[in-house]
Amino acid sequence: MTLRPKAPKQDLSNWKICQVQGCGRLRFSKKYCQTHHRHVVKTGEARPIRPYRPRSKGTVRYSGLSLSAATVEAIERIAVQRHLSRGAAIAFALEIWLAQETKPKPVG
Repeated sequence: MTLRPKAPKQDLSNWKICQVQGCGRLRFSKKYCQTHHRHVVKTGEARPIRPYRPRSKGTVRYSGLSLSAATVEAIERIAVQRHLSRGAAIAFALEIWLAQETKPKPVG
């Protein structure tokens, strides 16, 4: 199997910025970034975009999720022990958690 060489990094210094006030994203079309361009095509006007939410304290991004460091370590441990990918380890951990949550609780 041969690997393709990595593409050279693009020089973004001469790219232009979206014309919507406060956007700051790179232009996709003549005036707008991709999101504002889509808004203009769909609705005829460029409306403000919600800013990215700040990350919660004590969390890390892991496979598109915000998880605690301890949870990430547990999932990595499951992945190594069972020879699973990240996604499969997350699914496995969720199935275990769901099975524990749905067990009938003793009445007493």
